[in-house]
Amino acid sequence: MVDAPQVQGALDGYQAAFAGLETHGLRVAAVPHLAQINLRGQARVLATPVAEACAGLSLAHSVNAATTHGTWHSLGLGPDEWLLVGPSGAESTTAAALAAKLTTHHVSVVDVSANRAVLDIAGSASTALFASLTGFDMATLTRGRCTQTMLAKTQVIMQSGPDPGAVRVFVRNSFARYLADVIIDAAPLLKTP
Repeated sequence: MVDAPQVQGALDGYQAAFAGLETHGLRVAAVPHLAQINLRGQARVLATPVAEACAGLSLAHSVNAATTHGTWHSLGLGPDEWLLVGPSGAESTTAAALAAKLTTHHVSVVDVSANRAVLDIAGSASTALFASLTGFDMATLTRGRCTQTMLAKTQVIMQSGPDPGAVRVFVRNSFARYLADVIIDAAPLLKTP
């Protein structure tokens, strides 16, 4: 009898290394699988179906804005593009529900849940970490904001995190281990206030 395949996340095996960063003032955690749905189209067409499919979520009103309702988030990636982020396991049913509601419109609904790993980064040294890894002005990443930028020469999406002072980082799976290694290597060199 063949065993069921084991699904591995891009950052499986990093828990101990991330836990060791706390001595350097960093709290880094790999977030378990999240539903991620890329949505393209006109906001006026998408708003009601998104609210119905995602438990009342409102679309982010502009590029780099983020909205949250319950366990769902809407990240404004472009003038007609959003990343919907929700609870694990909701991706296929939500994407199917959105596609069914929007069949007569020119839109794109794509489940990209397997595309990115997610990290939550916080702690007293997090400001120094981000200053060493990106030219983006992190002071502008306030609650209700997101951005697409480079972090350690890796394209990422960053969102103000679920906790004050935390940043949620979405990184493509193919670069997730590289970014994790850069963070681990940088931690001992950080100067904290």
